[in-house]
Amino acid sequence: MRVALTGAAGFIGGHLMEKLLKEGNEVKGIDNFWHASRNPIRKKVDNKDIRYYKMIEPYVEWADVVCHGAAQIHVDRSNEDPHETIDINVGGTTNILEACRKYKKKIVFASTSEVYGSGKSEKMNEDHPLDAQSVYGASKVAGDRLCKAYRDTYGLDVTILRNFNTFGPYQNMESYGGVIAKFTYAALQNKNLTIYGTGEQKRDYMWISDALEGYQMCFENDIDVINVGSGKTISINEIAEMIIKITESKGKIIHGPARPGEVQMLCADITKAKKYGFNPSTNFEKHLASYIQWFKQNMSIN
Repeated sequence: MRVALTGAAGFIGGHLMEKLLKEGNEVKGIDNFWHASRNPIRKKVDNKDIRYYKMIEPYVEWADVVCHGAAQIHVDRSNEDPHETIDINVGGTTNILEACRKYKKKIVFASTSEVYGSGKSEKMNEDHPLDAQSVYGASKVAGDRLCKAYRDTYGLDVTILRNFNTFGPYQNMESYGGVIAKFTYAALQNKNLTIYGTGEQKRDYMWISDALEGYQMCFENDIDVINVGSGKTISINEIAEMIIKITESKGKIIHGPARPGEVQMLCADITKAKKYGFNPSTNFEKHLASYIQWFKQNMSIN
């Protein structure tokens, strides 16, 4: 299988590119490297930007399937610069869809649980209202609904994959990085862990291998839209407490002001995914300990 992968230098994209190559697939990855992870696979990724159609068209033409993961993914940055986020997440996605329509290519679109906004039920299935609360979330709703429109209007073979929170090796720990990576980095330096708001915000976290299983499921099946997550939640307070305990950190948990547009609760209903054989293996505390051990061995904490 020949796969064109956008966002290939990112956290999930890098792991997905590694997996596909190990399985014997041909992969061409592109990324603009704004938020590249430290995964060494990034050295095999081409520096291209999805906002420019002529840059991405040859990759789509070459591929059997296009996996579109490139996006401006950070809530705070989206609220600070809405135009940039919309340009990338809506304009860039339109470019990918148009190229896929022209060359009749299957596309797997990396949507996000953020399209739902705060859960209106204990678990959120694919029919849950799309009520994004941030500019980032709204931009992903637009991309999500564009994919549906291309499927309905043009018969494009497009799958909308709504990933819930994911963690694992090489996740960014910088200012716009994932909370687990940022907390781990701070804890190992015996620095305070800053939680924005009450810390009672709940998220559905899955280990990276489960996310990759979700992509494989979408490559192999004709699915319109599907959730991938663990089906369980954990609060930000609990995550911080676990990290301090595992690292034996002298850092303290402190609280800052709530972040504008932050979702309070996300939990995946994965009933549909299970019908396609998805079987998440995430054990949060066990995988968190594995991640922290990996971090100690592979990332500088100075």
